[in-house]
Amino acid sequence: MKQSHFVKTNEQRWQNFSQLCLGEKGKELPANFGQLYRQICHDLAIARSRHYSPSLIEKLDNFVTLGQSHLYRGENLSLRAIYRLFKQSFMQGLFENRYYLWLSFGAFFGFAFIIYLWVIFDPNAVYHFLDVQSVKSIEKMYDPAGSVQQEARSSGANVMMLGVYIYNNIGIAFQMFGGGALFGFGAVLPLLFNSFYFGAISAHIVHLGYQETFFSFVITHGSFELTAITIAGAAGGKIGFNLLNPGQFSRAYAVKKAGKTVLPLIVGAFVMLVLAAIIEAFWSPLDIPSIFKYIAGSLCWFYVLRVFYRGTRYGH
Repeated sequence: MKQSHFVKTNEQRWQNFSQLCLGEKGKELPANFGQLYRQICHDLAIARSRHYSPSLIEKLDNFVTLGQSHLYRGENLSLRAIYRLFKQSFMQGLFENRYYLWLSFGAFFGFAFIIYLWVIFDPNAVYHFLDVQSVKSIEKMYDPAGSVQQEARSSGANVMMLGVYIYNNIGIAFQMFGGGALFGFGAVLPLLFNSFYFGAISAHIVHLGYQETFFSFVITHGSFELTAITIAGAAGGKIGFNLLNPGQFSRAYAVKKAGKTVLPLIVGAFVMLVLAAIIEAFWSPLDIPSIFKYIAGSLCWFYVLRVFYRGTRYGH
């Protein structure tokens, strides 16, 4: 579609959206405002993917900023606000940061696979990545005949572990976001550390023959948790890259601009990590046939990867 036809088709809708945003303050938003906002976000993604004129892209970007400020003005960082931002801006965030996302995704799973093969062929190599005590602790956790696997976990313990999982997951993600300010190194190093850790542990567990208890436990929540880690790495990486390469802008403005575009990724990773923690606390430890967990895990992986792919293709 030519730019002129694109503008002619959508200009009236853009004007209506602008009038709603610039209307009387405190006036209640129409019920379909969220849908109108998502359409503007989609228009911006299309304009960028088709390399329309900078003036049109800037115009649409201003509409998106205006709509976002109108949606969330006066709101605290509540769960409702987080959910709304996730629902309305996450796909656009995936598209705008698609190159960083694919690089982060490829690095995480690519290096994990390399380390997995290394430890498979050289089992002692696991100690390059973990100390002896950590390895013993993991062996004890996934030993099918061990006390951890034989004893059922109480509902109270599940609730307690939910808090632990949320704390650990969110801590890792925000370490990577904040690490972007260290010229990207603070985002890349945790990404690689978790990649090496996952690859080494997976191979060591397979070498011991404990793969049934391990993979049936991690497959479902891992779809959200591991993908969220790659999203966090991409967000931190973009902040670091803009800090190193501010272009014509000051470093402070370049980082601020990058922070604006990765905000939906931060919110999306947060939602995914909380969901992963809930699954890990209440579903993953259930004493049920592994086939049910593999089915649930496969469905979750299919859903997450589908959303990830569609998001990075959002403007096409």
